[in-house]
Amino acid sequence: MEDVSDSDSEEFGSDFFDSDDLDSTYEPPDIEGFFDDQPVEKKQELIKQSSSVEMVVDHLISEPSKKESEAAIENEENVEVSLPEVVTPEKKNDLKLSDAPFYRNTQATPTELSVFENSLKSNHVLAVIKEDLEVYGTLVLTLLCGQISVNGYRARRQEAITIYSPKGLNWVSISPTKTKKPLKNEVDWEELNKNFTRAQLDRIKTSFQRQTNAIVLLHRNTSAQQLVDTFGKHMAQNVFPLVNSSNRPFSQSETLLHCLIQSSDKMRTLQVPQVWNKLKMHATSRIIIAGGKGVGKSSLLRYLINRNLGQFPSMLLIDLDIGQPEIFVPQTISCTLIDEPLLGPGFLYNRQPEHAIVVGHTNIVLCAEQYARAVIQLVQNIQNDAKYSNIPWLINTMGYNKGFGMELMALLVDRIRPTDLVQIASPIPINNFDSALDHSSLSQIKPIIYCAEEFKIKKIPKYTLHKLLSAVPAKEKGTWSLSAKDMRYSNLLARLSSCLTGNAKSFTDCEPLGVSLESLQIQHPTSKSYSREELIRGMEANVVYLCHHGEGLAQCLGIGVVRAIDYERKELYLVPAMPLQKMSLVDCLILGGEQVLPQGFLRDQGQGVSSSVPFVFILEDSKSSKSIQQIYHRAPAFLGVPANQRN
Repeated sequence: MEDVSDSDSEEFGSDFFDSDDLDSTYEPPDIEGFFDDQPVEKKQELIKQSSSVEMVVDHLISEPSKKESEAAIENEENVEVSLPEVVTPEKKNDLKLSDAPFYRNTQATPTELSVFENSLKSNHVLAVIKEDLEVYGTLVLTLLCGQISVNGYRARRQEAITIYSPKGLNWVSISPTKTKKPLKNEVDWEELNKNFTRAQLDRIKTSFQRQTNAIVLLHRNTSAQQLVDTFGKHMAQNVFPLVNSSNRPFSQSETLLHCLIQSSDKMRTLQVPQVWNKLKMHATSRIIIAGGKGVGKSSLLRYLINRNLGQFPSMLLIDLDIGQPEIFVPQTISCTLIDEPLLGPGFLYNRQPEHAIVVGHTNIVLCAEQYARAVIQLVQNIQNDAKYSNIPWLINTMGYNKGFGMELMALLVDRIRPTDLVQIASPIPINNFDSALDHSSLSQIKPIIYCAEEFKIKKIPKYTLHKLLSAVPAKEKGTWSLSAKDMRYSNLLARLSSCLTGNAKSFTDCEPLGVSLESLQIQHPTSKSYSREELIRGMEANVVYLCHHGEGLAQCLGIGVVRAIDYERKELYLVPAMPLQKMSLVDCLILGGEQVLPQGFLRDQGQGVSSSVPFVFILEDSKSSKSIQQIYHRAPAFLGVPANQRN
């Protein structure tokens, strides 16, 4: 189906089906002409009718990207000044937008260009960064001299940081920053001489300006090769680039790094408002980030983490978004200690959470009470653990802002007891809460869904409310973006890629772990009506949550794929996507619910399997799972228009 993302149902809908979770679970009928684009003029008219739009700067009035993007920002407190963007005459002549979609600033004024020197002995690149650069792909960067900011993170010297900048989100930007005093020359040139020639190092030295430039060592992110290969096999879009030799200015460097690099024209990088820098964080800070979908919650979350890691050795990220979690897998809530910057979507780092609980759905309406119980248990576990008491908490919430969204937010505030609540407003009214999330409004909420005693709100605590406008840039016409379903699918692919250790290219290359079925509890995430035998048969060739059953709801340790079940021996064979040292804690399997094994994994069985898997429906022209499809929406009134009268 043609990708026309600006007509996605994430933009317009009823008061009921309006959250990240709801719109992505609806599967429309495949009727020709039935889900065509909503006219742009109609959308703009709806936006202009909102009085709140008058408060937003002009470039935000245009239709915002529905996906949250990455941030690269100048820090006013550290006197960071970004340098001019760069385009050479060669770039203008050799590259056109149609030929190289990653390249966009064809009309910029030519200025000085960053210097890249390629190692003849390894896949390392030594570079002098003279202007903002944007990245498409993944690489590892080490700062050798000068100062740089990457999505709000001030890189430390000799620290290797990993960058993920996939297609469908805004590019990650690497920005050199000015220094008041010339920095000391502490580069170990003799060590660099092992991979670079003297002539190359001399060119780096002579082109480096101490107060305005930065010297960095770049190298290919080889540890992410399985992840990149998995995305290449199972995504219809090239989320990570296919790098071929070309006449691009840095083509040789790009070939070494398997990553595209170019001067940034700031068209696809988020320009962070200075008000973000005024959000102060302390060791006792408990900050909830709230807002509708697509307003930039994840971008702000990552920026606050990156900006404050220099002040705190670690922070606690509490992820309460079951639809598009930042760190762990969908249908779960979790908490994770963060001690390294998130320079790209958090789930691409495959970090292991401290605690996680399976909710079993991405639609809050279908699991409202189960979701609340999971949140209450998770928060209690955190509050009872002394190691979390003296570090900042950042709480990521869902984009569910209508229906019982206010009631849910009141429950979260009552249990978490935040010091600050950041409410991000969208220029599209349907993506905003009905009122400000202040103490007065939440205190007056009359429960409709959460009426049981276990959900009773005792007293809304006092906290500071910060009202911010969305800083998500307008979406470039014709560009592909990751939708809510795409993000969940990408999250699952990233986690499943960790199964493929060593030289394994498919699940058939992995040696599964065997376990007795009698030693395992088997559960369905949302229903108790299935028999144990039915659940066991439903697990074959499918994704399961690997859990430890203790008091209350089971703790989720990770996910895995059930390779086979031997019914005679009553043994189950599993390929886990989690650390093996924690597998001894697993005593409970929970079915994945909506989280199913992508069809591509069933088709691609590796070289050792000559035929297709039995009973699997094969789509010959499909490169990816059916989950990777955009959803289109028409206003309800449109459904009654006869077919011959539709525009």
